[in-house]
Amino acid sequence: MTQDRAIYLLKLTSIGTVIFGLIPLFALAASYHGIVGWFMDLTHLPLDGAQSFGGDSEKVLGAIGGGLLVGLGVLVWQITIHVYAKDPATGASIINWGVWSWYLVDSTGSILAGAWFNAVLNTGFLLMFVLPIMLAKPRQAVTA
Repeated sequence: MTQDRAIYLLKLTSIGTVIFGLIPLFALAASYHGIVGWFMDLTHLPLDGAQSFGGDSEKVLGAIGGGLLVGLGVLVWQITIHVYAKDPATGASIINWGVWSWYLVDSTGSILAGAWFNAVLNTGFLLMFVLPIMLAKPRQAVTA
């Protein structure tokens, strides 16, 4: 994979993370909790309708978590275009530290909360961030 392709994929993943982080906000603003409730049910498999998104504490934690995901997406986007594109080793290190820290805390907490399937879903997001970095080949220097 070229570094340009890795940059494109990191940007795409950043946008996806921002969109995913905005879902709880839109659910709160529109008083529509169905999609977030469905996600809560999904993370606590089986899909049986036993979980919902309705209490004040759940709503504020959803808003906080959504905000953190938006921040992560924006942060990775900025690192990608301002650091990784010019200095792949430094940019990759910063992105890796950030996304692995998020992944380990979020997944461990999810498992402890009984939402083990969220750790599986987190693994997909993690791979979307780290695989482009791992598979990218640095740009070749132009020689005269």
